Amino acid sequence: MTVLVFGSLNLDLVAYADKLPALGQTVTGDKLLRFPGGKGLNQAIAAKRSGAQVLMVGCLGKDSEGDYLNQVLLDERIDSRFISRVEKQTGIAVIEVSADAQNRILIIPGANSMVEFSDHYLTGLAKPTVCLAQLETPIAEVEKFIINAHKAGSLTILNPAPIQKLNPQIISACDYLVVNETEGSFLTGKAVEKVSKDEAQEIGKKLIKLGAKRVVITLAEQGSLYIDEQRQIYTPAFKINAIDTTAAGDAFCGALATSLSNDLPIDYCLKFATAAGALAATKAGAVPSLPKTDEILSMLSSVQ
Repeated sequence: MTVLVFGSLNLDLVAYADKLPALGQTVTGDKLLRFPGGKGLNQAIAAKRSGAQVLMVGCLGKDSEGDYLNQVLLDERIDSRFISRVEKQTGIAVIEVSADAQNRILIIPGANSMVEFSDHYLTGLAKPTVCLAQLETPIAEVEKFIINAHKAGSLTILNPAPIQKLNPQIISACDYLVVNETEGSFLTGKAVEKVSKDEAQEIGKKLIKLGAKRVVITLAEQGSLYIDEQRQIYTPAFKINAIDTTAAGDAFCGALATSLSNDLPIDYCLKFATAAGALAATKAGAVPSLPKTDEILSMLSSVQ
């Protein structure tokens, strides 16, 4: 089944160091690497590698970085008919990763700031089964995408990262609102980076009251919590040796979109997505870390 991803494409510049510098501090790093990235591209590739047919909406600059990322789309066999090339620098992300796998990210949007919604993304081909978006492209255009996709009958998933205030209309158009601890706290009027399962439960209930139909709160090493109006499902995390958590959330979202597009039971979808997120944290870089279907299934079978 088809997953349509509306989102960003970036060139990631990733610097590794034992510890991240404090404000005004200089530290010596270990290495600097270049990877394809952007939450949109990461999630599109995650969905494709985990088994979906994927199309992507986005913008690239008419520069060498844009050429490079366009080739990545071709190599990953992602349908790029809705990717525009514009007279602006391709998006760049500067990422710092510490020895304990924590990260800090600075994004220069570039061409991503020019992504626009068009009705033909939803009507120019067979209706997408799942429509997935994040917030690294203009939020007004993301709102149009999610709201119109919902009206068209596609299953909608919004991963509101980087976090911003959301209008009630976009929240109510989300079939699945996928947030981490910080994002969920922000949307419910708090400002915390770490929450317990009980606190996550309260956050999820508040987001349901705000109009979300289903909420998934990812809790890093604690796993994830799914909440709708009838039930809650806690999915424990897999035990791994984390190397780089940069794209773990994107792997989760892409794999969740894939499993939902195949109309699989929600408890299985959550386990499938959790395994994908765990595997992504075991390798360096965003796109290079995104797992394939056989890797995800192997991890799932190892704990059954």
